[in-house]
Amino acid sequence: MTYDAVPTIRRESDAFLAAARRGLDAHVPGCPEWKVRELTQHLGSVHRFHTRHIVRGVTDPPEAFAAELPSDDDLLQWFDEGVDELLITLRSVPLDSPAWNWAPHTPQVAAFWPRRMALETAVHRWDAESAHSDAAGFDLDIAVDGIEEMLTVMRPAEPDPDSPTGTAVVRTNDADTSWAVRLSPGSFEVLGTEPTDPAATMEGTATALLLALWGRLPLSAVDTTGDPALLAYLTG
Repeated sequence: MTYDAVPTIRRESDAFLAAARRGLDAHVPGCPEWKVRELTQHLGSVHRFHTRHIVRGVTDPPEAFAAELPSDDDLLQWFDEGVDELLITLRSVPLDSPAWNWAPHTPQVAAFWPRRMALETAVHRWDAESAHSDAAGFDLDIAVDGIEEMLTVMRPAEPDPDSPTGTAVVRTNDADTSWAVRLSPGSFEVLGTEPTDPAATMEGTATALLLALWGRLPLSAVDTTGDPALLAYLTG
C-alpha cells in the first residue's frame, strides 16, 4: 500500500458528503435496492461499528451493533461525526494492537482496518456520485490496492464451494500490476506468477477493474478472454 489510508478516509468521506448533499432520494445503480439515504446510513453504520470494536484490543468477534439512525435533517452531520470518531480511533490505536477481522488468513491486528475503511469508503463514494451520474474514478494507487485487497483478502476469506475451476489473470493497463488466481470448489488461491495459458483474463484500467470486481461495472467495461464462468464468478 503506497497511500496514507487515514487521510484517504477523510478525503473520500468529504467527497461522499458532497454527493449526498445533491439529494438523498437518488437511486444508487450499484446498490439497486438503495437510495443515497440508505447508502449514507449503511456507510455511517459501518464506520461506527468498526470504531467500536477496534478499541477492544481482542480478536474475538464483536457483538452485533445497530447504530441509531437519525432523521434526514441530521443524517449528513451524523455521518460526518462518525467519520471523525473513526479517524480518532484509527490514529490512536497502535497498528499492532490485537483486533478482530473477518479474514482468518490475515493478521488479526488493528493495521487491517485503516486500509479496509479507506477502500470501503472510496467504493461507496463512487456509488454516491454515480447516483447523480457524476462518478469520478480512483487514484491509481488506491485502485490498485483495491484490486489487491479483493483478490488476496476478501475472496480468499470465504471460498465458494460452488466456484468454477480454472486459473484467471487480472491485469491493469495503466500500472505494472497483475494477479493470477487459481479457483476450484472451496478454494481461491493467489499464484506467485502468471500461468502461460490462463483459462480467463481481465484487463483494463485499475479503476475499471476494481469496479468490475465489485460488481459496479459490467464485464464489457474491461477487456476479457476465456472462460465466461470464471469471469462471471470473479465479478459476481
